[in-house]
Amino acid sequence: MFNMSDFIEENLTEGYLNRAFFKNQVKIFALNYLNRGQIEQECFDRITKFVEDNEPYPEEGVEPPEE
Repeated sequence: MFNMSDFIEENLTEGYLNRAFFKNQVKIFALNYLNRGQIEQECFDRITKFVEDNEPYPEEGVEPPEE
């Protein structure tokens, strides 16, 4: 079954990683989806945390350091 929230989250995070969207664009898009009721607060939080954790754009082929 199609899950709109998963679709939105996946596409916003992938769009950020492949540089189709800037950090602020992803946050604005996510907020708009939240305000329209297409995603829940938890999904919004995951999206914004993902962007913050991957700022600046990760370099291609470079693994993030382990914490």
